[in-house]
Amino acid sequence: MKDWSPERRAQYEARKAQFEAEMAATAELTGQAATRAAIEELEAGKGARFPSVDALMTDLHDGD
Repeated sequence: MKDWSPERRAQYEARKAQFEAEMAATAELTGQAATRAAIEELEAGKGARFPSVDALMTDLHDGD
């Protein structure tokens, strides 16, 4: 990669950014982002529905 031309490097960076955006959109659609947000909220002590991360994870896996 260090020998790439500026044009090639720019193409790589553009594709990388597109891939990362698609991955973020996929995570959003699958609920992973919501789960991460809920865990962060709980870790910050702001959980309204679940008193702990363990309670959230138990609820998420009840149907398994």
